[in-house]
Amino acid sequence: MFEDILNYPTSFFAPEITHGNKYRLFYRSYHFLYASPDNNKYDEFNFKESYISDFNTINIREWGTYFQNHVLENDLKYILYKARLGEIDTLIFTVKKPGYPISNSLSDNSILKVSDTRSALDFLYYAGFAKRCEKYATYQPDDWYYDRNKPDTNDPINKKDEITLLSNGGLKQLTNAKSDFVKQRYAFQVLRLYFMAGEYDKCVQFYNAQKSIIESVLNSICYRAKGYLAGAYYKRKDFANANYLYSLIYDQYDTMKISAYFSFHPQEENDWNQTLALAKTSREKAALWQMLGIYDDPLRAMKEIYTLDPKSDLLDLLVVRAVNEEEEKFIYQPGEYGDGYIDSASVIKSKEVNKELVDFLRSVADNGNTAKPYQWDLAAGYLSWASGDDAFEKYLDKAKAEAHGDSLVQDQIRLVQLVGLVNSGKAGDKKFEESFLPEITWLNGNHPKDFRSQAAQDFIKANLTKKYAAIGDTLKAVCLAGELNKQTKGFRRLLDRLLVFMNKPNKTGFEEYALGQLLYGESDILEIEALKPFYNKDFKGALAILGADAGNGPQATYADPFVIHINDCHDCDFLDKKQKTYTKRSFIERMIALENKVKSDPAQVADTYFLLANGCYNMTYYGNSRVLYETKLSRVSDDFFEFHDRSDSSEVDNMEGYFSCKKAEEYYRKALASSKDAEFKAKCYFMIVKCEQNETYNQGNSSGEFSVPEYYDTLKSEYSSAKYYHEIINECEYFRDYLKK
Repeated sequence: MFEDILNYPTSFFAPEITHGNKYRLFYRSYHFLYASPDNNKYDEFNFKESYISDFNTINIREWGTYFQNHVLENDLKYILYKARLGEIDTLIFTVKKPGYPISNSLSDNSILKVSDTRSALDFLYYAGFAKRCEKYATYQPDDWYYDRNKPDTNDPINKKDEITLLSNGGLKQLTNAKSDFVKQRYAFQVLRLYFMAGEYDKCVQFYNAQKSIIESVLNSICYRAKGYLAGAYYKRKDFANANYLYSLIYDQYDTMKISAYFSFHPQEENDWNQTLALAKTSREKAALWQMLGIYDDPLRAMKEIYTLDPKSDLLDLLVVRAVNEEEEKFIYQPGEYGDGYIDSASVIKSKEVNKELVDFLRSVADNGNTAKPYQWDLAAGYLSWASGDDAFEKYLDKAKAEAHGDSLVQDQIRLVQLVGLVNSGKAGDKKFEESFLPEITWLNGNHPKDFRSQAAQDFIKANLTKKYAAIGDTLKAVCLAGELNKQTKGFRRLLDRLLVFMNKPNKTGFEEYALGQLLYGESDILEIEALKPFYNKDFKGALAILGADAGNGPQATYADPFVIHINDCHDCDFLDKKQKTYTKRSFIERMIALENKVKSDPAQVADTYFLLANGCYNMTYYGNSRVLYETKLSRVSDDFFEFHDRSDSSEVDNMEGYFSCKKAEEYYRKALASSKDAEFKAKCYFMIVKCEQNETYNQGNSSGEFSVPEYYDTLKSEYSSAKYYHEIINECEYFRDYLKK
């Protein structure tokens, strides 16, 4: 679902059923444009770069055609986009006078091998002129540093004299050029100079004067020139002419379809009617209406285009956009869900569906006179179902017959029928459950890449969760929801019931499906249940819950939990690859072995208590193995204050035990009492201090102020000759502060 949300709102309906790749980027989307799964080159972050790259490629290709492909593309590319003016001049001199001094790299350029030297010179003269125009044509104001109180000296508007000289040169070259192809390009450059200089009236006048040249070849330059003419009209606030021209570009030249649409800005009904009046054919009017339908009102646009031409291909996009827009009203959308997620996710808001739209879709579907009747039947059937009309099946059946062999359409129809089945199905009804199983198996299988299955899967699970909860079937409801909530009343009892359910023999197919939606397996639940005795330091009780399966309790430590330091440097321990690590199970087993060793090996009791204490310390929030707290339901954090409010604690996760160092302190005291070694006793005293200090944090004292004179005084008076005492001074700021005082 989350991959889909990146592109479009929650949806069951794939607009790709139109197979209208020409209009794909205009499908309904959260973004600037609709990004396909395998192509996002036109997203808002790299649109301009891709747009320029496309034009450069087309321009090179058109020049290649001009030279009948006798000049290599890479050579044209170099001259047009990389060569310096001096290099272009050198090529001109060489064409005029073979033998002129020239570098080896330039001498290999295939432009020098063109037999028609006039054509080669026209191209090179133009390339030099275009290079001189480039700094004006590519000007962009610097939004970061632009001082609005001072004129920008780089702005072409402030360089009218330079532009006049340059444009006059272009006009002269336009007259001298041999072919209309080259003349057209000079006209384009001059037109663009006028536009960049803010000479919008002159821009319009020049286009009209040179219209026969500009429109002599319907290529990229012709439509780019139309774009600047439209821009000039827009700057003059002649919105009717501007929008009309943008619609021509949009409909006739796919490379500029995107930019033309985003330049299209109808202001009000009056100028819109003026724009429509300029359209010379039904197609031109239909293109205008399609743009308006994308821009604002797809229903109105569809009605108008349908009247003009029921078989117009311009209807296809608007049909699926209208359906996707309606989905945003009747299906929950990202941002709606919170505490009421299940309720929002499982409800079709039938009253939100636009009845006028449904009636129109059905009337067109009934007429059956469009180019792709299946689209209308499918759209009419889907929105009829969403609005609660039982007649939806007849439209879906018609669409199924009309689009025989189209796998995406067939899958789309079956998806709508499945969602309808779930929406009307009754929880606990064996007949419903049996009919549902093959359909959900199909939904979870392989489909065309554009098929929108994820949102449907989420809806189905949320819908069923709500229904089974309503009849009191908590187990199925919990499984279908997928997640567990540790704050649920009687949560431990629920875990026990889930374990029984998981091990139930002869489960029905629907029970298997429901259980398959739960994100927890048996070992996960056992690990959750073992967490409470584990953090009560009841290691035998925790191991008994985990059972004999060696795969239970797999959470691994990143360091040795039986190693301790003056400062708790977790990262230092993690980076020490020589340290032994443990799983939760092997850690528990070691702790049990140490508990047994205390009783069986009195000679080593001090060391054993110390290891037990280290293990109890390191499994807490403060230790190097806090990760042992991790289960699929509980997590650890480096932020103490994230856990300071214990309201998130439950009957299973034992968060208090996760923070408590009391058991560790108890074992350090026992180790202290069992030894006479000064170095060892100094370590025990210091670790007792650390445990008590952590307990003050647990009580909410985060000021850093801490004093335990009894143990600090003891360390100073009785163990100042110990090596460990001086290590404490070097590493512990608290102890150094104590000594200063």
